[in-house]
Amino acid sequence: MKKGKSDICLLLFLFLILTILLTGCKANTLSEEPAAPAEEAGEEKDNPVEEEQQPETPGELSPYTGLPVAEIYNRPYAIIVENLPQARPQSGLSEAGIVYEVPVEGYITRFLALYISPYEDDIGPVRSARPYFAYLTKEYDGILAHCGYSIHTEAVLKDINAKHIDERFNSLYYKRLKSRNMPHNLYTTLSRLTLGAEKFNYLKGSQPAPVFSFGERKPPEQIVSNIAIAFSPQNHVEYRWNSRGTYTRYNDGSLFIDANYGEAVEVKNIIIQFIKARTFTDEGHLEITLIGEGKGLIFSGGLVEEIKWQKNSYGEKTRFVDNNGRDILLLPGNTWIHLVPQNGKVEWSLT
Repeated sequence: MKKGKSDICLLLFLFLILTILLTGCKANTLSEEPAAPAEEAGEEKDNPVEEEQQPETPGELSPYTGLPVAEIYNRPYAIIVENLPQARPQSGLSEAGIVYEVPVEGYITRFLALYISPYEDDIGPVRSARPYFAYLTKEYDGILAHCGYSIHTEAVLKDINAKHIDERFNSLYYKRLKSRNMPHNLYTTLSRLTLGAEKFNYLKGSQPAPVFSFGERKPPEQIVSNIAIAFSPQNHVEYRWNSRGTYTRYNDGSLFIDANYGEAVEVKNIIIQFIKARTFTDEGHLEITLIGEGKGLIFSGGLVEEIKWQKNSYGEKTRFVDNNGRDILLLPGNTWIHLVPQNGKVEWSLT
């Protein structure tokens, strides 16, 4: 009996020890399980996952180009830029949203460059105003930058209550470049003009409405590869289609360069507005008719289309419509509008 009890006690003792050992193993096993996540955490620390980048806000769409910009002015700056050979290469024209090319005396041309968004580099050479430059600027409720004006222009500026900054009385907002000869050396910047606009209280107002309708065009079967504009026998302009889907400008057979960048000016949309013009002074000053309606052309995306222009009063904007009376569609980008006299020529070729 004693021996049997001893055996039972021994078995119970061994069972107890085995139970303790198994419980310890299980406890060890459970205590080791969290080690895996800790290891993973270590891996994440060594190879951190990059935070997802938020897309940049493109900004508002420019009413002049249909492209996103960081800021839109309440009203544009309209700067008269010379186009005599001595003025080339000009500065800043490639960055204007809208540019008018308009004949002056002898049917040479000058530009009216419109800027609705900030631009820091030089613009010029700046030259004198004409009545039709004042009317065009008023159409956009713009601030006209110029140096002097021709006969009858002063009366027009007063009559339409134009916002303008004349360098002759406000030289602080302009500068002369020593590297050029007068009078082809007068330049300005938008930051300088803004100081003048603040002084004359020109900046109040609301942001302008879109000037054009923008959208994509179906590529044509044949591309308009070359456009030739003759304002007169002394002034020939040419545009050549390039691989970027824009037109590279030439003047009198030479590349038309923007001096700020040393690169040729490229234009996305080219509008021809045929106008009536007559000489009315002995000095050859022109009277250009901007009221009424007339014919025109648009070159955009390699396509040419006949259009019409309409304007009922100087207080209205010129409307460009297709033959069905609908507003024309432009590709997003800059637009150059050429006021071509009826005796001028516009020719183009297809490829």
